[in-house]
Amino acid sequence: MELRSLFETHRAVALFGDKPLGVRRVNIPPLEGFVGVNRQKELLVKNTKALLEGKPFNDVLLWGKRGTGKSSLIRAMLGLSPSLRLFQVDKDRVEFLFQFFDLAWDLRHLKFLVLVDDLTITGEGERTIRILKTLLEGSVFERPPNVAIYATSNRKNLAPDQYLEGVYKFPQEEIEERFSLVDRFGLRIGFTDFGRGDYLRAVEYYCKQYGIPFGESVKGAALEYAAERGFSGRTAHQFVRYFAATRL
Repeated sequence: MELRSLFETHRAVALFGDKPLGVRRVNIPPLEGFVGVNRQKELLVKNTKALLEGKPFNDVLLWGKRGTGKSSLIRAMLGLSPSLRLFQVDKDRVEFLFQFFDLAWDLRHLKFLVLVDDLTITGEGERTIRILKTLLEGSVFERPPNVAIYATSNRKNLAPDQYLEGVYKFPQEEIEERFSLVDRFGLRIGFTDFGRGDYLRAVEYYCKQYGIPFGESVKGAALEYAAERGFSGRTAHQFVRYFAATRL
């Protein structure tokens, strides 16, 4: 099936290698399920609604530690409008977006979020950086007005700390290239660690989804479960699934 038809008939399309595949059953998390990230959620919702309403919007970099809900929150945006589509592209295949931009001009009745997940760049990432900089800003290619690029990264600067600290050879000009790419995202949203209260509120939310009474024994078990994993929304979800599967 050609790419145009995939977007006409699917809410989400994922690029595997050079082959786009329509996602038949899209996992769209409910917005109310995001606990402890109210500010981040509000910023992303406002930006996405601006895209949907034809108002000025920004490309977005969501950065923070694993398990804090960055990718899930992007998928949750699909719940804002049936005309919104998600196109997930691996960071090593971003050149495909030049072809996609041409198509998006012909699908002006739809709005698109391009998800580039886990953009943290290691080793020889100059090609990805160069292409993304061209796509985001300063290109001979005119951006279609119905496409926003949402990227996630574990690091605000897109490079692991050991590179910036000199553990690996990482010339200053390459660091500047990464900073230059970050600067092209008009909106940068940081996801910090959950606190104990945020974690327990997330556990309580997921307990309701599974019909589990949320009491002191569950709280104690949840805190014990998180002792080695840390507080995050992912840990909360994993705990409740574990608890639901093992309780007598």
